[in-house]
Amino acid sequence: AVVSTQSTGNTTEMVVEVLEQVPQDQIHYVVGSLPLHHVTSLLKFLVELLTTSRHLHFYILWVSTILTTHGPALKKNSSQIMSTLNGIISALTAQTRTLGSLCDSNQYFMDVILTLGRTQSSKSETSAEMEVF
Repeated sequence: AVVSTQSTGNTTEMVVEVLEQVPQDQIHYVVGSLPLHHVTSLLKFLVELLTTSRHLHFYILWVSTILTTHGPALKKNSSQIMSTLNGIISALTAQTRTLGSLCDSNQYFMDVILTLGRTQSSKSETSAEMEVF
């Protein structure tokens, strides 16, 4: 299905739908059956998905499996796919920055919430002690 959607020039949505129908534990079977010329075009397509999709881990699995399975053949044609490989690096770097910023922000807000919780808890204990006297 991956080969037929690529070779017929189907829309991006169709290719994404086909890719997302492949279970994670079956990706290596699909990638292993792809001819090299489809692998390079799929890698180019995955670069775009790495920058735009919310399914980052899923598409990283695809890229990792492709590079692991077809690495030696791709290395022979490295000059032809260098821009694609640089695109993968750029997309992953951008996602790392975005996720790092999000994690930092979440950590800050968790610290604020915990501090407020402790403050409220100590105020409640203090007012409970005052009522006893």
